Amino acid sequence: MPFQLRFSALAVTGLSLFLAACGGDDDHHGDASDAAKPLNLQVLYTNDHHSYFEGQSYDLNLDYDANQPGGEPVRLSLGGFPRIITAMDEYRDDHTLVLNNGELNGTLYFSLFKGEVDFKVFNTLGLDAYQLGNHEFDEGEAHLRDLLETANFPVITGNIRPTVDSPLFNSDIKPYVVKEIDGEKVAVIGVLKVEKTRESSLVTDAVEFDDEILSVRDHIYALKDQGINKFIVLSHLGYEFDQVLAENVRDIDVIIGGDTHNVLDSTGELAAMGLEVDGDYPTVVQDPDGKPVYIVQAWEYAKGLGRLNIDFDADGVVTDIDGNMELLVGGPYQVQDAGGAWVTADADQTARINGVIDDLTTIRTVEESRQILDILAPYKEQMESFKQETLGQVTEPMPFERIPAPFNAGDTPTGSYAAWVVADAFLKYLPKADVAIQNAGGVRAPLNDGTFTVANAYDILPFSNTVVTIDMTGAQIVKVLNEGLDYAQGISASTGAFPYAAGLRYDVTLGAPEGTGIENVEVRDDNGNWAPIVESETYSVATNSFTGQGKDGYVTFGEVQTANPDAFENSNVTYVVPLLEYFREELPDQTLPALDPNQYSLKSVTDLR
Repeated sequence: MPFQLRFSALAVTGLSLFLAACGGDDDHHGDASDAAKPLNLQVLYTNDHHSYFEGQSYDLNLDYDANQPGGEPVRLSLGGFPRIITAMDEYRDDHTLVLNNGELNGTLYFSLFKGEVDFKVFNTLGLDAYQLGNHEFDEGEAHLRDLLETANFPVITGNIRPTVDSPLFNSDIKPYVVKEIDGEKVAVIGVLKVEKTRESSLVTDAVEFDDEILSVRDHIYALKDQGINKFIVLSHLGYEFDQVLAENVRDIDVIIGGDTHNVLDSTGELAAMGLEVDGDYPTVVQDPDGKPVYIVQAWEYAKGLGRLNIDFDADGVVTDIDGNMELLVGGPYQVQDAGGAWVTADADQTARINGVIDDLTTIRTVEESRQILDILAPYKEQMESFKQETLGQVTEPMPFERIPAPFNAGDTPTGSYAAWVVADAFLKYLPKADVAIQNAGGVRAPLNDGTFTVANAYDILPFSNTVVTIDMTGAQIVKVLNEGLDYAQGISASTGAFPYAAGLRYDVTLGAPEGTGIENVEVRDDNGNWAPIVESETYSVATNSFTGQGKDGYVTFGEVQTANPDAFENSNVTYVVPLLEYFREELPDQTLPALDPNQYSLKSVTDLR
C-alpha cells in the first residue's frame, strides 16, 4: 500500500546515512581533473505526459483589460508537444540536456497505439535521457521491451533489475547516463518508485527493484570514483519522496521530479493565473552535509516545459540556479461576453492578451511544429475513425436512473445499472483496486441494447476526469457511501451523488437519519464470495478523480487524502478508457450480458420519505 512506501523511504534513512558514513568521503569522492572548469548547463524537461500530445483547451486568468482589474479568464490552447519541440529547438544549444520523466497511458493515443506514438515523438525530441514511469509497465514487460527497441535515446532507471525470467532481461535499460558538455561530465541517474510500480502496473516478480534511496547513493559514489562531480537525479518518485531523497543522499545537485504532477513556481504568476501552486521553483532541501539540493517539476500532460539554468564551479558546486516552468500557449483566444458566453476574442482583445503574455515570465506564445503535427496526423485520423467503431454488443438496456425506486431483496433491482458497469470497468482496469465506487451523476447516458460504439462510451462518460485509487478502512468506506447517499437527498438535491459500486453491495434506506441509510455492506473476494465488510481492514477503492477529491459530498475521500497523501493514487488514465477496455478485453465475445442481481451494488431499497 502507498503508506508503506513512505515508511520504507523513511526507514532506510538511518541505514543510508550509516552506509555513507562507513564509506567515508575519502574513499568515494573521485578527484576532479586538474583541467576541470566551471560549467553553465541548461536543462529542458517534461514529466508525466500520459500520452497527451496535442494542445488542450484551458482557461487562465489574465489581466488583459484595464477596465477589468484582477484578471479575466481567457480560453486558449495550452501546451502539447508540437509547441514543446518548437520551444526546445529555440532554447537548445551545446550546453543543453533534454530530459523526460516518463509516464505513458491516459488517452486514446495509448489505448489504441500502446506507446508507438509516444516513442516516435520522443525520438524526434532528441532526448538525452528518458526515465521509466510506473505506467510504462501497463501492457506488460514484453511490450515494454518491444517499445524500448524502437527508442533512439537512452532509457534509464537505476533501481530496476530484470531477472532472466523477465522479457526485460538484457534490455537496454541503463542505471544512468554520463554526458560530456564543454569537456565536463554530468551524470543523470534514474530512479523509479518501487511500491507504486509493483502495486499499480503489470510488472511481475521477475523484475526486482532496489531501494530507491540506497540505489541513488550507490550510483553516486560509484560515479564519484570516476571523477564525476555533477549529479542530476531524474526521479519518478514524487515531490514529497524527492525531498526525502534529497535529505538522505549526499552530493545530489538537482532532482528533476515526476509522478505527482506538481506545479512549482516562485514568481507568483501561476497562482495569479488560477493554478494551484504546490511549492517553490526550485524547491530547496538540505542534504546530510547541509548543502542545497534543488528540486523541480513541470506539472503534467504536456501542459508545460521545464527550463532550468545551472552554474557549476570547477569543483561541481552549484553557484547559481534559476528557471521556471513555462506554459506554452496559442490562439485563437476566447473571452466571455457580458452574458458569460465564450466568444472569439476580437483584434483589440487579442492584442491586449498578447501584450500581457509578453510581460510575463511563465507563459509565452509558441507556434506548433509541423514535424510533430505530421507525426500525429495519421494516428489522429485513426482515432477519429475509431470513435465510430463498434466496441461490442449490449444484451439488455442498462438504465441510468440516479435515485433507485424501492425494491425488496430478491426482486428486480432498480437504479443506475450503467453506473454499476462503469464501476465494474474501473475495478477490472486497475489491478490494485479491491472495490470501486461511482457517483450516479458521473454517468450521463444509458447503455442501450444492441450495438455499442466508442462514441456511445464517450456519450456516457464525457468528462475529462481520471481514475484514482484511495486506500481506506472498511469503516471509512461505509461512511463515504452514506455521505454520497445523504448528499443525493439533501437540501442540495444533488441526485448525481448517489453511490453505486462494484465489489460492494448494500441495503439502502432513503430518508433514513444522516449516516445510516446504507447498511449491511458486503465485499466480494477474489473467488467471488461475499462477506461483511471488515471495518478495521484496509481496502483499495477505485473511483473517479472528481469524487476522489471529496466532491459531490464524498467528504471522507478528501479527508483520507489530506491525512495520508500516500493513500491516494491517480492513475491519470482518462475516465472513459477503462470502459473502452472493458468491452475490448474483459467481456466474453465483447458482449455485455444482462445484469446479474447477485453482483449489483444494491441489495434492496426502502423509502421512508
